[in-house]
This record gives sequence, structure tokens and C-alpha cells, in this order.
Amino acid sequence: MSFLDKLLKGTTVPAPPPLHQESARLQALADLQLSASLEENLAAIKETIQHASDLIVREIILQSEENLDIRAVVMYIDGLAEKDIVHQCVILPLMKMEQTTEITLSYIENYVITASGIKRETTLKESISGLLYSSTLLIIDGFAESLLITSEGWEHRFVSKPTVEPIIRGPQDAFNEVLRTNTALIRRKIKDPQLVFYPIQIGTRTLTDGVVAYLQDVANPSIVKEVKRRLSLVDTEGILDSGQLEDYLEDSPRSPFPQVSSTERADKAAAALLEGKIVVLVDGTPFALLMPITFPEFLLSTEDYYTNYLAVTMLRWVRFFAIMMALMLPSIYIAITSYHQEMLPTQLMLAIAANRSGIPFPAFFEALIMEISLELLREASLRLPGSMGQTIGIVGALVIGQAAVQANIVGPVLTIIVSFTAIGTFVIPNYNASLAIRFLRFPLMVFAAVFGIFGIVFGTSMILIHMIHLRSFGVNYLATLTPQTLSAVDDSFVFKKPSYALNYRQRFLGLRKQKP
Repeated sequence: MSFLDKLLKGTTVPAPPPLHQESARLQALADLQLSASLEENLAAIKETIQHASDLIVREIILQSEENLDIRAVVMYIDGLAEKDIVHQCVILPLMKMEQTTEITLSYIENYVITASGIKRETTLKESISGLLYSSTLLIIDGFAESLLITSEGWEHRFVSKPTVEPIIRGPQDAFNEVLRTNTALIRRKIKDPQLVFYPIQIGTRTLTDGVVAYLQDVANPSIVKEVKRRLSLVDTEGILDSGQLEDYLEDSPRSPFPQVSSTERADKAAAALLEGKIVVLVDGTPFALLMPITFPEFLLSTEDYYTNYLAVTMLRWVRFFAIMMALMLPSIYIAITSYHQEMLPTQLMLAIAANRSGIPFPAFFEALIMEISLELLREASLRLPGSMGQTIGIVGALVIGQAAVQANIVGPVLTIIVSFTAIGTFVIPNYNASLAIRFLRFPLMVFAAVFGIFGIVFGTSMILIHMIHLRSFGVNYLATLTPQTLSAVDDSFVFKKPSYALNYRQRFLGLRKQKP
């Protein structure tokens, strides 16, 4: 019988199924109080964490007498705790204690340990939890309490330039995988006491820390409450990235359109907070979640707010044209070449027909082959290392495309159209929105192959109706397209005012404070 079984002997535990017997035993252990015996506490901790090889145990004799030694144990996880902090702030002060001093936890906490944060615990569960959170655990023989000492010091990536959302002009600091580094980046930009970081913890095994950030005097209280409620209902063993939370937070998780935005840029997260939105940060991921969101906001770039407003207005029109091109260009080609040849000038139609004269496939299958080939090349270039990925893109675009045209498998006009379609998807600033457009392009091609232009109109109408019914935390997905007053048209996807003229926050969010 193990030491834990002896500790649990006499504890009433419902008889679990055989497969869950061990987890039930450890769950019962979690309710145990610390013992006054150092050996019992040490044995229980070691057995609970499966005699981990990275557990460092340092035994210290605080006082030595003829018949009695007062012993203490300092424990920490190698790689999580900072060894210099443990040595300088915990072990060294304990070893330099005077032998005549009366040893109490209060004396050690207030006069011996020099670390910044100390917390007392009485249960085995909380002591082990703090140990696994990178704290240093101090247990003294004769006391049924432990001291958890702050000593975080794990390896992490330093603040660097954004890699997913690079811009030419603007701040160049991006989030990393450490939660407190990310909150500090936001604090540096918003030095307001009304900025709230509400703590959360998700995952029954990973116990992933996170925060819900918002401005107390600006954000809509009902939206803040709803975000917290949905996060509290997340039932999963582990969260390794904020992207895993999106399905739990979205109003319609089966929709292809993202209803929660993500960013690695600290300035973009700070701007969202100033607009009255809610930001969710999760430990272990460099991406923050922004909510609520509307679809036109996916066409906006962070650089828009650091550039001349006239040039930005032109670029937003270019992005709108690009998203229409990425969604509908292959479908228009299929519909015109299959059903509506009279819509094109005669010379252009004859040129297209001459180029397709030796192609054995209908226009739909021809376009489908090219689109699938494009998606394969795109995935291959993403999964390979940087230099090899660029090589794959060049080989696919030049060699394979040219060979397919010369072999009369596809026509040169379709090759040009597919190339412009790919360029259109690259113009969309948000990756998740780009994925939605890439996905919807295929059903629209099917409608065009069956019904021609009428199929494109029908498919586009269905997409618009779906978007009209979508909500992001109760906010209409197309709310920015229907401003209630002209004064509210400060910042839309087709027009941007100068910075000095941006006087209002988005009214549809129901904010406490409208003017900045």
C-alpha cells in the first residue's frame, strides 16, 4: 500500500468505476490538509506528481540541538522557477538564520524570506498547484502550513516584431507567450486606472491563466457579463491557444465567418479597448481575442490609422474590390463561358473560345482543378521551411502553370483569373476572414456551373442573408454598413476621416461613454 493510500485510509470516497479509480483517489487527496509531519507532506507531494524528475528538493536544517533538529524543505520545478531567486531570496536567508531565533511562519515570512510575493497554504492541493505554477514551496517540520514564494523564471520569447500582421509604419511590438508580458504591453499604452484585467482560468488539466480586459467606464456591461459567462462555461481539459476559445465564444460556431477577431499587435488590442471592445488574453499564446466584431472591420488594417486618410480611403476601396474578386471571379468565368457568352465583346469571346478549343474539361472542372491546385500549393508553401516554401510557390506558379497550359489541360485565361483570385485573398488583412472567402468560393462555383449568373446572384444573396442574421455578442455582423446618422460615419470600410475628426465610438456597441 502506497503512502497516499495510507493517508486516504478512512476517507469516505464513493466507489468509482475501475477506469477512473486513480483519478478519484487523487481527487480525494486534493481535499486533504497539510500534516505537521515534514515526511508525510514530502511523500504525499512526491507521489501526487508522480515522482517528477524535474522536482528539485533541498533540505535545510534551521536549528540543531542535541535531541531535536528543526528541518525545512525547499521545493521547486526545474525550468519553471528562477534558480537565482530561489537561492538568493529563500535558501541563503534560511541558512543564515540565527540558531537562537524562535522559528515561526510569521517570523520567516516577515523577516527572513526576501522574495516579493509570499502566500500561506493549508491544503495539499493548493501547495502542489502553486509548485506547478513556478512558485517555490517551503515546508517546515512541525507546521501544518506551507509558504508559496513567487519565483517565476521560465524561458520565453522576448518581445519582437509582428510576423503575422507586419506594417510599414507604426509600433513594432507584438505579444509573446507570457501573459504578464502581454498585459504590461497594454498597460504601457493605456495608463488608465479604469482598465480592468479580470482573471480567468480555463482547462481542468492545463489550468491555463488568462484575463478579460476592458475599460470599466466605456465597455457595455451586458457584453462584458456575457463574455465572462461564456468563458465560465468552457469545459475542456486543456487550452493551448486562444484560437481554441473561439468556438466557445462565437454566437454561431457553425458559420464559416469568424465572429471573434484575433491579433498579435499590442497597439491593435489597445485601440480595441479604447473603442469599448473586450480583449481576452490567454497565457501561452501570442494572439489576443477581440470582441464583439463586425465583418467590415476585417477589411481594416492597423496601418490605416498611421497613414494619410485620403490614401487609406483609396486602399479600403481596393480591399473591397479584392474581396469581391476573390469570392466571385472564378464563378463569373464559369457562368459566362458556359451560359452567357453574349455578355462579352465578340472579339474577346472568340479569343477565349480559341484558347479553350483543345481543353477536354468543361469550364467548371477546369476552374476546379486550378483552384484545388492553388490551395495545395498554398498549403505546401506554408508547411515547408521559409526558403523551400518560396521555391514551391515559384515552381507552382511558373513551371506547373505553364506546363498545364501547354498540355491543354487548362486555358491561359483561367490561369490569369485564378492568379488574380489568389492575389485578392492575399489583400484581405485578416487570415480567418480570408479563409472564409476561400471556402465560400467553391459553393459559388457550383451555383455558377448549374444556374449561370442567376446562380451567382442566388449564392451571393444567401451569403448576405446569412451575414445579416449573424451576431457577435448580440451585435449585428453588418452593423457598420448601416449607420443611424451621418455623424456616426467616422470610420467605415469605404471611408476614413482624419484622426482629428474621429469624434465618436461605435454607437451599436451600446457603450457607457460615446465620445473619446
